[in-house]
Amino acid sequence: MTVKQDEKNRLLAQYNESVQYFEQVGQRLYDKLKQKEEMLELQAKKLKSGLAVSEIKFFQQALESIEATIARLQRDVMLARQQMSMKELKLQEKNIECKKYEKLKDKSYTSYLKTQGDAESKQMDEISLQQFMLHRN
Repeated sequence: MTVKQDEKNRLLAQYNESVQYFEQVGQRLYDKLKQKEEMLELQAKKLKSGLAVSEIKFFQQALESIEATIARLQRDVMLARQQMSMKELKLQEKNIECKKYEKLKDKSYTSYLKTQGDAESKQMDEISLQQFMLHRN
C-alpha cells in the first residue's frame, strides 16, 4: 500500500509539473500573439501617416519572425497538453488502484476483527463451559 501511495505521489508531482509547463508555454504563446497584434496595430498607424519601404520591410520581417515563433509555440502547447492529459490519465488510474488497495485493506481488517471477535467468543464459551462443569461437580 505504501509503495502504491508513493507511486501515486510521484505521478501527482509529474502531473503538476506538466500542468506548470503547459501554463508557461501557453503564457508565452499568449504573449507572442499579443505582440503580433500590437505590431499590426503599430504598422497600420504608421501606414496611415506614411511609411518608408525600409520600414515596411522591417515590419514584414518582424511579423514573419513572430509568426514562426507562434507556430512553434502552438505546436509546443499542443504537445504539452497531450503530455498533461497522459499524466492525468495515469494519475487517475493510480488513484483507482490505491482506492482498491484501501478497500482490500479495510475488508482485511474487518475480517481480522471478526475473526478475533469469534475467537474471543469461542474462548469465553469454553471458559464458561469449564466453570459450569466445575461448579456442577
